[in-house]
Amino acid sequence: MPKVHLGINACFAVKRWPEPEDWIGMICEDLHLRVAQVSTDLLPLSLGSTAAAEYADEVRTVAESKGVQIHSMFTGLGAYSSNLLLSESERDRSAAYAWYQDMIRLAASSGGRGAGGHIGAFSVRAFGDEALRQKLLSGEIEAMKRLAEFASSVGLDHLQFENLAVAREPGHSLDEALWFEEQLSACDIPWVLCLDLGHPVALAQSDAPDVLDSWLETKWQNTPVIQLQQSSFGSDQHGPFTARTNQSGGVDCDRVLTYLESWTADDIFLFLEIIPHHEGDDELVVDELTASVEFWRDGISRHRFEHA
Repeated sequence: MPKVHLGINACFAVKRWPEPEDWIGMICEDLHLRVAQVSTDLLPLSLGSTAAAEYADEVRTVAESKGVQIHSMFTGLGAYSSNLLLSESERDRSAAYAWYQDMIRLAASSGGRGAGGHIGAFSVRAFGDEALRQKLLSGEIEAMKRLAEFASSVGLDHLQFENLAVAREPGHSLDEALWFEEQLSACDIPWVLCLDLGHPVALAQSDAPDVLDSWLETKWQNTPVIQLQQSSFGSDQHGPFTARTNQSGGVDCDRVLTYLESWTADDIFLFLEIIPHHEGDDELVVDELTASVEFWRDGISRHRFEHA
């Protein structure tokens, strides 16, 4: 049976606990986790700045001192607001490519093995224009291949593309995600699916308990990284796993872990990706994070996984 590594995406810390000493301390001392994803939302706005480079160095230093493994750097809500590599403007696509290069450098500097997340989204106009849509998609694939070459040169061992929750975001469906994996199969390092379990739930228009089954039973070329967030059908919520949210949420812990029992990978990484409301009570945020960690830790033990 695979070894399961339960960790957390540091998006929970944005604007609340932005300093590496604080959020990394919370991860190891309060949540008792040993692996994390860095959110780009925590870094200074200009990823190419001296300030961003210093922040990444600080992340590495603090993480090493506290025994926390930085697995990867992941796009946050700031990047998600952009069309990135699918922008209609060539100027904007070039800027997005340079932004991704900066992110990859910072991921390596922070001690991470990988980087990625949201890669691109079509505008309404581009999505409705078949010729333009195919041209932009082809360009995105070529850019992703070049990014893999660059990431390999700075020491990363993988990049991640995410299944998102909007049809204009390629990779949102199982068929599209498989297509991406095939198109990128010959890269210098693998592009690995970051399987956000809340997104297929959010895309479903009605209560469908089996909505995640096809994603979890697929034989992927590369073992996906999994993000855990509770959402309800038709709504991408990035919520915690509490008694209240689990009652209406579509991510079923036991159903997910039962599928993972059959995976042949040596290691599976699970990252909680909980995005609290900005106006939420800070103490409640901590309580909900703690409850979510315990919820999944209990499930992992119940299914008799070896837990790193």
